[in-house]
Order: sequence, then C-alpha cells, then structure tokens
Amino acid sequence: NPLNQPVLKSALRTTDANKKEVGQVFLRPVDGGVQVYGKLMNLTPGQTVALHIHETGSCDVMGKAAGGHFNPDKKPHSNPDDMNGHAGDLPNLTANENGVATINYVNKKIAATEAGKYSVNRLAFIVHGGTDDYTSQPAGNAGDRIACGIIEKN
Repeated sequence: NPLNQPVLKSALRTTDANKKEVGQVFLRPVDGGVQVYGKLMNLTPGQTVALHIHETGSCDVMGKAAGGHFNPDKKPHSNPDDMNGHAGDLPNLTANENGVATINYVNKKIAATEAGKYSVNRLAFIVHGGTDDYTSQPAGNAGDRIACGIIEKN
C-alpha cells in the first residue's frame, strides 16, 4: 500500500426505505492496527451516535441482518481501547453544528486484509441512534440501527 491509500471503504446509508447516503468510512493498515477514518453527515446537530463493525456484511431488515458486533475472540462488549472487548467496538461520534461527525481512530483488534480471522472485509458498519455506554451486554445499549454500510475493497 505505497501511497498509504485506504484499502477498504464503506458507504453508509440509512436503514429506512430512503437509503439516503450518510457518509463514508475508510480503513487502512497503520503501525499498531487499522486506522478507521471518515465522516457521517445528516445527523442531528449535537447528536452522539455509536458506530460499530458488525459480523455480517448485510444491511437488510433495517440493518438487523448485520448480526452482532464483530467479535472473533468471543469477548464481552467494552470500550474500544479495551483489548479484552469486541474487535468491532469503536468510539462514539458527536455531530457538530452542521450535523457532521468525524472518526479518526486506530483499532488494534482488526485487520484491513482481504481475509483472515480479524479481517473486516465484507463485514458491515452500523450506526446506532444512541450512544454506546461501553458496559451493557452484548452491545452497549446503543439503540436502533439507523445506518449501515458494507465494508469492501477500495
């Protein structure tokens, strides 16, 4: 990856019938993990939402087809920096006054490879309507799945 370009990307769309695009998230390998970066749009200003990587690459059934959090090591849900938590856990994102939220986070528990136990290729990002409390099992009590995007090769 000589130009340090993203190797995986995801276009997120609302889970309702409108399927409105709400943002893009990119993934690229960096020292110590995978940089997850991008932005979500059309959120309510000041709204804080949870973003997770889910185990199945499908956005059907209002995002429910994406299954649970990506968790190859069968660990409990936790905060994203806890190495004993889900691989798919990510920080909560808060929208600015224009309804835009950005993420720039290095996840040490996933791989931006085409295949393998920790690969997130062909999995799904889910945006939840609420915040992740980082303690409730199995998913942080983050509310409805309001947006979804399949992760694919860039």
